Amino acid sequence: MQRSESSELWTKAGLQDALARDELADWKATRYETFRETMTDENAPYPCYFAVEAEEQGLFRYTFPGAPEDPAARSRLVSALEAYLADYESIGDISSLVVLFEPPSGERRAGAGEDENESEDGQSAETYKRQFWDVLRYLGDHDPEPWPRTVPTDPNHPKWRYCFAGEPLFFVARAPFYEGRRSRHTPHGLEITIQPAGVFEGLSGMSEEGQYARSVIRDRLAEYDSVPSHPDSGDYSDPRRHEWKQYMLPETNAESVARCPLPERSRR
Repeated sequence: MQRSESSELWTKAGLQDALARDELADWKATRYETFRETMTDENAPYPCYFAVEAEEQGLFRYTFPGAPEDPAARSRLVSALEAYLADYESIGDISSLVVLFEPPSGERRAGAGEDENESEDGQSAETYKRQFWDVLRYLGDHDPEPWPRTVPTDPNHPKWRYCFAGEPLFFVARAPFYEGRRSRHTPHGLEITIQPAGVFEGLSGMSEEGQYARSVIRDRLAEYDSVPSHPDSGDYSDPRRHEWKQYMLPETNAESVARCPLPERSRR
């Protein structure tokens, strides 16, 4: 599969072919090429080596839904995520869906970034955070399947996970406002990587392989970021941690999201 026309779900091979033929919109080409450069930079290895391997081996799937505040773009994301989850188990053990949104209009306008609360593209950190949580709420409102019986519905439960189409998921948000937390920085707008929970099977903090993976990633993260790992980071089911707090980490370690922006979902 190169690309699903209905859901705009791209493979690495499909994107590279479209780039070679100059058939990809400029903003999509910029977004993918920037993502790829980050994942494959040998001089500054990205901390999550699973992500590096996924890009190198063509195990990611990509979608470019449009602007994060556009209802049509959010609808396209619903379709792309449904299509991805229907097929992800056949892709590979470390597959994820990379969502690359259209950058804000007038990116890098004159004076952008002069406000300390403004990112390099002139859009505030609070705007990016609102966009991210609004997208997750939209997905929840358009979930095609009931909430799984095995997953708590209360986000404050230590074993809660975001679910869509019956699949528990983990989200990693990246945006231009991050500076010291370089691993979460991307220069051209909101980016969300969506990882099915099954990707983490066998990599819990209790397993030898999981402990090794965490040790390597922590060491690489310490070199990559100029701020220490955020206190809210941690393992699934740790009663001192909540997964939703890790989706879009604050730029500084003095900040934390006090209340989950997502409503408790019903099981229908």
